[in-house]
Amino acid sequence: MKNIITIIIVGIAFVACSKPKTEAITENTDYQSEIMKDSATNNSKSQISSSESSEMITKTGSEIATNTFSTKAIITDYLMLKNALAKDDSEATASAGKILFETVKKAEKNQLDAKKKSVYKDIAESMEENAEHIAAGKGSIEHQREHFEMLSKDINDLIDTFGSEQKLYKDFCPMYNDNKGAFWISEKKEIINPYQGSKMLTCGSVQKEW
Repeated sequence: MKNIITIIIVGIAFVACSKPKTEAITENTDYQSEIMKDSATNNSKSQISSSESSEMITKTGSEIATNTFSTKAIITDYLMLKNALAKDDSEATASAGKILFETVKKAEKNQLDAKKKSVYKDIAESMEENAEHIAAGKGSIEHQREHFEMLSKDINDLIDTFGSEQKLYKDFCPMYNDNKGAFWISEKKEIINPYQGSKMLTCGSVQKEW
């Protein structure tokens, strides 16, 4: 009888000790499951956030590209014309004038807002007129230089309004047009005078830098 009671007591003790362990294991498993679930949720949110960020960056870059108006082609053609005048080459000047005329005419300006589009329209009309005169003035370099003076004012306004993608200099010749003077735009700091050509090629000074 004593042995039976002892066995029963041991059995009860065994059950009592085993139960908390099972519950502890169950609770631990549930806790780990919750951690894994939270981790998966956070990873999912992180991926969505990363995707949204990438989309925003792409969209912003696209908008910048779409809303950018470039003066590069116009300025490049103007500089080619300017360099031809500095060499006293009327034929090359006329060819450059024709190229510039076409470039101005084809310039993509739809990205501009209404106000800037109106400003560009005024500048472009003057550039086209002067480029056309220069193109038609083959053999009359002084006539070409007269319109180059006006064209340089147009280019100056273009740069002041819409900027430039390269370093540029505004140079001034005090001797041109009976000492009234005139300026031009150059890609070089060195003075190479398109108004005087070989007569006074280095006459002038830098007035401004962009």
